[in-house]
Amino acid sequence: MFSLQQTPGRTAIVNYKEFLFFSGYAYLGMNHESDFLQLLHQGIERFGATFPSSRISNTSLPLYEESEKILSDLTQTADTILFQSGFTAGKAAVEIIEAGATTFQSPFCHPAIRLHSNSLLNFSDWANETTHTINRNNYRTPPVILSDSVNQLTAEVYDFSFLNKINQKIICIIDDSHGMGLLGIQGEGISSRLPKNEYIEYIITYSLSKAMNIQAGAVSCSNKNTADKIRKTNWYTSVTPPSPAMLYAFCKANLIYQQQREKLNQLKIVLQKLLADKKDIGFHIDLPVFILPEQLDEDYFSKKDIIISSFAYPDPKGKKINRAVINAIHTDDDLQKLANAIVL
Repeated sequence: MFSLQQTPGRTAIVNYKEFLFFSGYAYLGMNHESDFLQLLHQGIERFGATFPSSRISNTSLPLYEESEKILSDLTQTADTILFQSGFTAGKAAVEIIEAGATTFQSPFCHPAIRLHSNSLLNFSDWANETTHTINRNNYRTPPVILSDSVNQLTAEVYDFSFLNKINQKIICIIDDSHGMGLLGIQGEGISSRLPKNEYIEYIITYSLSKAMNIQAGAVSCSNKNTADKIRKTNWYTSVTPPSPAMLYAFCKANLIYQQQREKLNQLKIVLQKLLADKKDIGFHIDLPVFILPEQLDEDYFSKKDIIISSFAYPDPKGKKINRAVINAIHTDDDLQKLANAIVL
């Protein structure tokens, strides 16, 4: 366990000593990007840190609707609802599932959208089984499929093309917290890879903190009526909305996000090449996450002045998962040092 003395970026300070930092999930490095911080400062000067009112009160701030419109356009959905966090966004999304609806939960669902135990199958087998089960049954209400889009612990981006094989109406709730801001040409997340089918209703939930450095969450819906139902949940009506200062920065930062994604994409290529001959390292070409073998744990790397991600999940008593997570403010030299430290 490392006790950090400041918010980490490409490095972190522990007991007044500097370590290279390959952990966390600030993928685009926005917390240390000066132009973005300037926008955040402007937002604080104009709006303050918080908006002290419910979204359903008789006083409104159009900035929220502007932010939601940007997210709807980005995800190509009918409507978007902002929340305080990705977790509350997920909880609001699953709350509107009709009573008695049949649900199919994938092998990896974040607790925000998890209704029962995750499937023990691998994703491909689960997808095939789910397709066959739905197609051979009739349902009073559309069955609901729940899944994360990305498994950041195993460096997987899930393939949802199986949805095209389902022959009746379905609702698909996807937590895209680790895809939003990263996947797609514009950072639109998993929405760029989902089958476009009139029989599929999508409810995409996500955190905006992972890549975009905005302390907020959102639900983007392909059906406007569904968005209206979500706005009636207590998760929306009874909580303080996200910081308007952060949303101001978000609305102004599209070019900065794009530049940071391009930097990160180049760094991913560099590290993938450096690790190409190390067969025990797992990664996905589209993700800044590199899975390390068991023996290369946090103690091993700390002796080389490097911090990696190393913890057990979802069972805290289970085996630790070792990962190196890069962000857009790392340098080629940082990556070379990481690669040099990986001796298999």
